[in-house]
Amino acid sequence: MANLREETLNSFLALRLDQYDGIHVAPERRDAGAAVDITVVHAGAADPVPILIEAKIGDTPAKRLEAAKQARRRLLSEPRALAFALCYPSHLRKLSLSARTAQDALEHAVLSFASVQPLGRDPSWREGTVEDLADSIRNADLSRQRVGFAIEHCVREAADELYQAGYAPQLATALALPKTNKDLRASTLVAALILSNAALLHHRLRLVPSLSDITTLESALQEPSSAPDAIRDAWKAILAVDYHPVFAPALAALEALSNCKAHEPIRQIATNAVAMADELASLRFDHAGSLYHRLLASARFDGSFYTNNVSAVLLARLALTDEFVDWANADAVAKLKVIDPACGTGTLLMGAMHAIRDRHERTSGSSADSDLLHLALVEDVLYGLDINRHGVQLAACNLTLGNPRVDYRRMNLFTMRHGPQPSGDSKAGSLELLATAESLNDIASLAVPLPSASGLQAERAEPGEAPEESLTAKFDLVIMNPPFTRNDVRNRQYDRSNRRSLQEREIEIGRFIADRDPEAFRAIDQTSVATFFIPLADALLKKPSGTLASVLPTTALTGASGSGQRRFLAERFQIETIVTSHDPQRRNFSENTAIHESLVLARRPGPERQPTRFLSLARMPRDAHEAILLADLINQSLPIKDWGAEHSWPWPRIRAGDWTVAQFYDGRLAEALHDLAALAGTTLAPAGELCHIEPEGRRVRDAFFRNAPDDAPWTTPVLWDHATDKQTTMNAREDVLASPKPESEKYARYLTKKASRLLIVNRLRTDTVRVTARRAEQPLLGSAWVPVRPIEPDAGFERALCAWWNSTPGILTLLHSRSKALDYARYSLDALRALLVPDPKRTAIEPLTEAFDSCRSKSLLPWPRMHECPTRAMLDQAAAKVLRIDGRTIADWRQRIAREPTVSKKPAHAVETN
Repeated sequence: MANLREETLNSFLALRLDQYDGIHVAPERRDAGAAVDITVVHAGAADPVPILIEAKIGDTPAKRLEAAKQARRRLLSEPRALAFALCYPSHLRKLSLSARTAQDALEHAVLSFASVQPLGRDPSWREGTVEDLADSIRNADLSRQRVGFAIEHCVREAADELYQAGYAPQLATALALPKTNKDLRASTLVAALILSNAALLHHRLRLVPSLSDITTLESALQEPSSAPDAIRDAWKAILAVDYHPVFAPALAALEALSNCKAHEPIRQIATNAVAMADELASLRFDHAGSLYHRLLASARFDGSFYTNNVSAVLLARLALTDEFVDWANADAVAKLKVIDPACGTGTLLMGAMHAIRDRHERTSGSSADSDLLHLALVEDVLYGLDINRHGVQLAACNLTLGNPRVDYRRMNLFTMRHGPQPSGDSKAGSLELLATAESLNDIASLAVPLPSASGLQAERAEPGEAPEESLTAKFDLVIMNPPFTRNDVRNRQYDRSNRRSLQEREIEIGRFIADRDPEAFRAIDQTSVATFFIPLADALLKKPSGTLASVLPTTALTGASGSGQRRFLAERFQIETIVTSHDPQRRNFSENTAIHESLVLARRPGPERQPTRFLSLARMPRDAHEAILLADLINQSLPIKDWGAEHSWPWPRIRAGDWTVAQFYDGRLAEALHDLAALAGTTLAPAGELCHIEPEGRRVRDAFFRNAPDDAPWTTPVLWDHATDKQTTMNAREDVLASPKPESEKYARYLTKKASRLLIVNRLRTDTVRVTARRAEQPLLGSAWVPVRPIEPDAGFERALCAWWNSTPGILTLLHSRSKALDYARYSLDALRALLVPDPKRTAIEPLTEAFDSCRSKSLLPWPRMHECPTRAMLDQAAAKVLRIDGRTIADWRQRIAREPTVSKKPAHAVETN
C-alpha cells in the first residue's frame, strides 16, 4: 500500500483550515523555487499578513527542529510574515490514499505545532488537533500588533492635529471630560479614540441587511470635502436605530467640531477604519483597552489599570475549563452568566467571550452558528460594570465588532454611579451592590444602562423583548481586575469635601456588610477599595458552583494587611491555582503598572479540600498563542516544563492565610519562611512586641527641610537617603542636618524624641541593597529609614537586631513582607512591626551581638551576590546559633535568595545555569 505523501496531508490540512472562521487559505507561494507548504491569512484583512506553515511527517525532536529551521528560513526572506512549524504524527503516513479516510484521520490526529520567531530562543511547541492549530493561527500576534499600532498611530496623529488647532476645550465639554490645562490634551486623545471606534463599527455595519440604506463609510469618503458631513448624517441615521453607546459620544464629538476646519483628522480616522475594521473583528482582541489606559486622564485616580490581552486570554482559559459546562450544548452555553464588576473597556469580557466561543466550536465540531452564539453571549451571558462611562462605551464597541447585529437594549453593560450625585449624596460604584441586601436586583437605581433606541430585530431563534435588567440571577463566573489604588491617592478628581463624602459612603457599606456577613467584613480594608471586590464576587457567584478568576497584587497574597482577605477566600472557595510572573521583563498582568500581580483561580469547594497549585512563571506568554498553550498545560494538570516552576501548598496553610509561595520563584524559600514562622512564640517574636518602630519617613519629610538654611532655629541629624553604593556597612551616621519647617516646628520637636541609634530600611531595591539595618553612635531620625527603639532599653539587643536584619533569615522575613513591587519593596510600620526577630527573653542573642561588633565596619555585598559575601556568612553563622539550626541550611537559603529573579533581575533559567 502506498504511503501518504507530505504534500497530500498539506492539501487536506489546507482544505480543513479554510473552513474555520477568520482563516483563509492563500494561493500557493514559492520562495527561491520551493513552495511554502501552506499559507493562510486572517480572513477580512485589508492588507493580510501571510502566515507560513512548514510541515514534516513524524513528531520527533529531529523533525521538530527541521520544521522550525525551515519556517525560520522563510521568515528571514520575508520578515513581514508569520510562521508556524508543524509535525504530523508518523502513523498518518501509513494511511490509505482514500481522501475521506485520510481527512477523517487528520481531523482527529494530535498535531505538534509552534509559532516560530526569526531570531531568538527555540519555539514553544503545542500539541493539539486541527481546531487547536486554527485557534493558534487566529491568535497569531503580529497581526494584532500591526492592527493595534495602526489604530493607535492614527488616533494619536488625529488627536495631535485637533489639539494644535485648539479644539480641546469644546471636546472636553462635549464628552464631559476634565477641563484643567493638564487634562485638555487627554480630551483630544479620548475624542479621537471614540471617533475611531465609531468609524470601525460604522464600516462593520455594512454587513447588517436592515441598515443597507445607510451610507457606508467607504461611500462617505468618496467626496473628501463633504466626508465629515456625510459621516455625521450616517451616524445620526445609525443612532436612530441603535448603537447609542458607540455613536452618541462620537456624534457629540463631531458636533463639537462642526464649526471647525477639522476635516482632515476625521478623514484620517475614517480611512484607517475602512482598512482595519474587518481584520480587527477577526482577530478577537480588545484594541482599545491598553490605548485608552494610556490616554485616560483619571487612571491614576480610579485605579484603572486595564488587563492586557494576553493576560485576559490566559485567565479566561484557566477559568473556563473543559468541565465548566457541556460546551457542545448551545442552550447550556447560552444560560451561562459571566460578570466583570470592574470591566473597563471589556478586555476580560472579550477574553471570556472568545474562550466560550472556541470551547463550543471545538466541542460541537461546527462554527456554523457562530454569529448566533455571539449574539447570545453579548446579549444574555456577559455582564460588565464600571464607573468610567467612556470605558463602558468602548466595551460595548469591542463586544459588537464581531457581530454588528447586536441589540443594545439587551446588552448588560452598566456605568455605575460613582462620586457626588445630584441628590447631594455619594455613590460608590459597583460596591453599592453590597448594600442592596440579598436580592442584588437594585441595579437600576445604582447604574446608568447603555442608552438605546428601539433596537435592532436581529436574526435569532426567539427575538423576544429586551428583558428588564437585574442582577437577581447569580453568576457562574466572576472575572475581574479590581482597582487597587490606595484611598489617599484615589478619587483626586473630586474636591476634598466630595472625597470625604465618598469615603463615608464606603464606610457605610462596610458597616452594612459587617451586620449581614461578619466574615466578609473581616476581608475588607477600608484604605483599599480592591478589598471590597472579593466579598462582592462572593455575593454575585452561585453558591454551589461559582468560579472566581481575578488579577490581584502579589503582595496582597503575602502581606500581613491581606490576611483577612486570604482567610475569607479560603473559607468560601477552593483556591485552585495561583499564577505569578517572575519574568524580569514582564512581571504584571495589567497595562502600565509597576506592581507585581498574580492570577487567582478559585471555585466553590467540594467535599474535600485540595492543595493549591502555585505556578511561578520564568517568562510570561508573549502572545495569545502562547497563553493558550500555557493554559492548556495548566488545565490538564501537565508539567509546565520550560514555562517555570510549580509548587503545591497544603490546604491548612492556605486556610491560615499563608500564601507565601506566591512571591518566590523557588518554593524552598517559602518552606524556609514557614519554618521560621513556626518559631514564633518560642525563639522568635514580632518586632512590634519588643520595640517601638516609628516614625514613618514621610512624617519626617513633612516636618523637616532636608537641608537646613543658614538661619535655621535648630537642626537635628537625619539618615535621609539609602544610597546603596555608599551605605555598605552596618555603621551609620547622619547624612543631613535637617531643620524644622516653620509651620511644623512643634511636631518636629515631637518627632525628635523618637530618634534612635538603630534604624531599619522602609524601602529598598532588591538588586542593589546591601544593608537593611544600621546603627549609629547618636540617635537619628530617618527618611528612607525608620528608628527602632527597644521597649526595654538594651544596647546589646539593638546590636543583635541590626545583625539579624542583615543576616539571611532577617532578609527572608523582609522579602516576605514586601508591598507594592517585589523588586522595589516598601514597608509600612505595621509590616515592620510584624517582622519576626529573636526574643531575648526566650533565646540567647549574644552570638548576634558579637557578630555585629565583629562585622559592623565590614562591607556587605548586594543581595544578588549575598551567597559570596564573607560578612553575610559570619552574620548567618550567628543567626544559626540563635535559631539552633544547621548553618548549612541558612547557607542554602542565602544561595537561593541570590538566584531569585526578583532579586537578581535575571531570568530564572539563566540564573540557575550560572
